Amino acid sequence: MNISVPPSPVTLFNRRHRRPAFTLVELLVVIGIIALLIAILMPTLGRARESANSLKCEAQQHQILEALMLHAHEHRGYLPMTGYPVAGLDPVSLEDPLMQRYDYYGTDAGTYHLMSVLGALAPQLGVQINTQSKATVEADIRQGVFRQIFTCPSDRDADSLGSTVWEGGQAYNSYVFNDSACGWGTSVNNDGSSLRSMPNVHSRLRGKLASFPHPAELFLIADGAKRSDGGWQLMCDGDAELSLRDIYVTPIGPPKNPHVSYNPPAGFCSTWDTIDTLRHRNRMNVGFADGHVENVLISEGSLAKISLNKGFPAF
Repeated sequence: MNISVPPSPVTLFNRRHRRPAFTLVELLVVIGIIALLIAILMPTLGRARESANSLKCEAQQHQILEALMLHAHEHRGYLPMTGYPVAGLDPVSLEDPLMQRYDYYGTDAGTYHLMSVLGALAPQLGVQINTQSKATVEADIRQGVFRQIFTCPSDRDADSLGSTVWEGGQAYNSYVFNDSACGWGTSVNNDGSSLRSMPNVHSRLRGKLASFPHPAELFLIADGAKRSDGGWQLMCDGDAELSLRDIYVTPIGPPKNPHVSYNPPAGFCSTWDTIDTLRHRNRMNVGFADGHVENVLISEGSLAKISLNKGFPAF
């Protein structure tokens, strides 16, 4: 006689709640769908991240511009100087014997030397630095607030050093400055000789804010790469009435400029390699002499509206 044994409660529970397992094919399909979704979303996430980085970069440039304006207010209307003044880098040579216009560090020889833009803006950024020597200045401006404010979050080369003033102290900096507005005297050749014999040579404005023509169009700071000729973080020139478009399309300077135009600038203009087309996806943030910052397309038409030295007085 067969006696049937009723299933246990555990067996009944397992039968009622048993679900079929995934097959290998189903699992591969799910993985493929997830991979496809990731491939679709990644560009969107990348654009969103870059948009956030660009906004942060704009805010940093605003902060730098505010510090520049405060510097002018506290230094008889002068911004920090840039470049390599042929006259010399000490207060007497720069017609600043009382050191009221610019900022200097003291050397071992007991003299003074013009300081970089970053070091000059330390008081306006609320930072105290040691100005005893070039070494102490560099040690301070390569870290902390300076590293945060002067490093664009999209800069791939933010770990390399650059200069704004000859022997003024190198630092990490993602931005370039307008040497026409903040440099000394007139343009010079690579050997230091003057370019006065060239037509249309203009005066540089030595950072004197009151002399800046068309401040809403004149750029002071912009996203930029370090120049190939020694890491300078400056856009400079040797002709008059130039815009950033002329920097962009010049055939002079480092070879193989991919943006050479059929109508390049007539005079010396060799710093096209400072324009970084990759950092913000063919756009750049530019800070102007009136204190505003714009995000502009890197194209001949857009850059032609941004002044390098338009309206500057003749030498």
